[in-house]
Amino acid sequence: MGITGLLPFLEKSSAKKNIKEFSGCTVAIDSYCWLHKGVFSCADKIMMGETTNAYVSYCMKYINMLSKFKIKPILVFDGRRLPAKEHTEIKRRENRQINRRKANELIQMGKVEEGKNIMKRAIDITYEMALELIKHCQNNNIDCITAPYEADAQLAYLNISGIADVVITEDSDLTLFGCKKMFFKMDFNGNGVLIEQDRLHMAMNLKPEEFDINKFRHICILSGCDYLPSLPGIGLKKAQKFIMKNTDDNIHKALIRMGSILNMKSLVVTQEYRDAFILADITFKHQLVFCPLRRKQVRLNPPPADITEDQLQYAGKELDADVALQLALGNCDPSTLRMAHNFDPFVSK
Repeated sequence: MGITGLLPFLEKSSAKKNIKEFSGCTVAIDSYCWLHKGVFSCADKIMMGETTNAYVSYCMKYINMLSKFKIKPILVFDGRRLPAKEHTEIKRRENRQINRRKANELIQMGKVEEGKNIMKRAIDITYEMALELIKHCQNNNIDCITAPYEADAQLAYLNISGIADVVITEDSDLTLFGCKKMFFKMDFNGNGVLIEQDRLHMAMNLKPEEFDINKFRHICILSGCDYLPSLPGIGLKKAQKFIMKNTDDNIHKALIRMGSILNMKSLVVTQEYRDAFILADITFKHQLVFCPLRRKQVRLNPPPADITEDQLQYAGKELDADVALQLALGNCDPSTLRMAHNFDPFVSK
């Protein structure tokens, strides 16, 4: 999840805070981050196929803490699998299978605790598990939104559009989507790390007027992200060096000279990589999200005329309006789009 090494890279832009400083505000929450932590508290039961909702109780501890601080939460859940992330998802499924086999081998060898710890890495958060948390929240009048695709883009949209004042997450990708305020590593006492877009220039040793969010995003994509693996030998520092030295506004064309600018003669930037870079950039800028005010799917940012429909499809395919609403409400399984719940916020109870 996220850009390798990005949070340490952004240390100068970050500040230790407590979420209670946002009392009276609205926060959007990357719910799967909490769910992944929550399953560790009941991993044994999940592995044995036993019924448990301990992961829901875990998430509610955070929500109750926010309520104590008079903070309104909006829980955001991942939706459908994004075409741009297919390679990453395949790799994650393979890693889960490897961990599952490794864990079973250790348990059979008598190394039960070691096996169980590895098995925890193989547990995937299913729609059914997410739905349990969604139902619990809906019964307690807590707002939930299932994103058309990735929660990251949806969280950024809620923040950028002013619906949420800050986003609570563990995923550094939020910075690339244009999020204004992000709260990382929050504990049960509300302590965490706040990163604001207005302070990102400090991490790059730039003056505020010198900072360009597009260049920042390009640096992060080059260093390797969920939508595009990094080139050999390229991390955040070398990516920053190239982007800051580059004077060509056409990044697709500029990437050809990356090896010479960085004095890395063995570095080959292929046409395939350059095309994939543009698709990754489009996915961060124009992914499909759901607007709760207009009750329809929209693009995170309006795409310019030079982006083709095929390129946009890479960042998500728009659904029929009725299905899109049911998905956003958490009523249909993102994988199959089959109805599994019947929540209707527009009918008074």
